Amino acid sequence: MEETTDSTMKLAAFAANFPEDQIPPKLLKLLPVYILDAMAAMLAGCTQPVFQSALNAVSRFYESGTCSSIVGTSVPLSGAILLDGIAAGNFEFEHVIRNAHPASTIFPALLVLASVNHCSGKDFVAAMAVGYELATRIGAASTSAVESMQGFHNPGLNGCLAAAGACCRLLGCDQETTASAIGIAASSAAGLMAFANTGAMTKQLHPARAGQLGAEAALMAQAGIIGPKNVLENPKGFLNAFSPTPKPDLLTVDLGTTWTSAAMILKLSPVHAYAQTFVYAINAFRDTSGAWSASDIGKVTVNTGIGVLQSSHLDPMPSSLVAAQYSVPFCIAAALATDLRDPLAMSNDLIKDQAVLAISSAIKFNAVTNNPQELGGTLAISIHAKDVIIHADYVAAAEMKYYKVVKALRIEHLGGLLKNQIGAVMEMEDIGELRQSLIEAGKEAVENRLTHSF
Repeated sequence: MEETTDSTMKLAAFAANFPEDQIPPKLLKLLPVYILDAMAAMLAGCTQPVFQSALNAVSRFYESGTCSSIVGTSVPLSGAILLDGIAAGNFEFEHVIRNAHPASTIFPALLVLASVNHCSGKDFVAAMAVGYELATRIGAASTSAVESMQGFHNPGLNGCLAAAGACCRLLGCDQETTASAIGIAASSAAGLMAFANTGAMTKQLHPARAGQLGAEAALMAQAGIIGPKNVLENPKGFLNAFSPTPKPDLLTVDLGTTWTSAAMILKLSPVHAYAQTFVYAINAFRDTSGAWSASDIGKVTVNTGIGVLQSSHLDPMPSSLVAAQYSVPFCIAAALATDLRDPLAMSNDLIKDQAVLAISSAIKFNAVTNNPQELGGTLAISIHAKDVIIHADYVAAAEMKYYKVVKALRIEHLGGLLKNQIGAVMEMEDIGELRQSLIEAGKEAVENRLTHSF
């Protein structure tokens, strides 16, 4: 047998064997919120141009199959996972945590695979819990230097391995098979940061590919293909290949007792995580101080940490929608000009708005902490010459976001049914019922988007 290392095998054992009745109540309470949030992102995402282009491509190279995409097209299992992943991640709207995007890597892959296999809601939620935890831990161990120094896109890397582990849990694989699947997935991990500030659409594909290839790795391992079972710390393995400053201890420290995945960043607006706190602050100020227009905005100063101030996130004049969503100054300016709680307000028309671009170009940034994990700070604007900070309630925020999406897409009737099913997910005997409701909502959302101007 191939020699193994503790960390990879411990993660595999955790994925395969952790008792579902020992998942902390706090996390179990959050998981339906994550499901609600992920489905809001998927419904908004399936109406976007990148998804429609991907749908055309997938229909050509996969033709038809026995599975359905989120909008009801007939595709094979792998094609459905890919398309659902693109829907989840292509609008910069899914919940994330530093270095990991489990909502667009793990969640779509699990939902499709669980539906095909008629898994129970309880089994689905357990696989989701361990998969989210794998993604956050592998992402933390890889560190943000994967992106800032090496030019790889983190969710395209850790998402692949975590999806493999989560899918193995769903399929009932043992520790050895799960370790093999993680090893197989590591050879498919990919994603380059070259999309940043170029207008390229590859960013939207990375999480979806990670989920797709992770699920395929699980099925390959289940069929008997053996992967390197020490792939995370092997001298020629995952951490050493992708990260210049790996922290392997973070893979397993307090594994099973401390759940790092319980700290997801919820996105109320379709903008990068680094901009979320400031968009929250602007909306809170708008709610308490009344309306204003872009012409009323004067000096804007942002005080934050060095993570937010990475040059790749500071382009004030983005040339494409994806670059705009990645740009902290543009997102702040857009939120000052319009209410981004309406997800469809973030559009190609907005990135051409001269008033928004003028605000974006004039924003001043100050580094007030060297903590790279600080995603917030203070936002001072000249409307009332004061700083604004917001603290959002997590569950209420997720529900507000969901209702905004289904209202904007004119699918409130289907959205209500879907939300009720999510609330009862732990009692669901066949998770396929939940995904079928999502498909019905996705089909109508696209039809409405194509026939109405909104």
